[in-house]
Amino acid sequence: MWSRRSRRFYFGLPPFGFYFQGFKPFPDRKEYLDMLEEYKKDLEEELKELEREIEETKKSL
Repeated sequence: MWSRRSRRFYFGLPPFGFYFQGFKPFPDRKEYLDMLEEYKKDLEEELKELEREIEETKKSL
């Protein structure tokens, strides 16, 4: 209950073949926007979960 999953926005290590196929340092605008929208959705879900936990804690006091 007290442990929280860390939802940091970062990129993992690319697969081995990535280094030999042509280097693309940053995602294009569409990919970046999609990643940001997914991150926003995850944060909104976690915020709802946190609000429920706060309400449950207030009721138990």
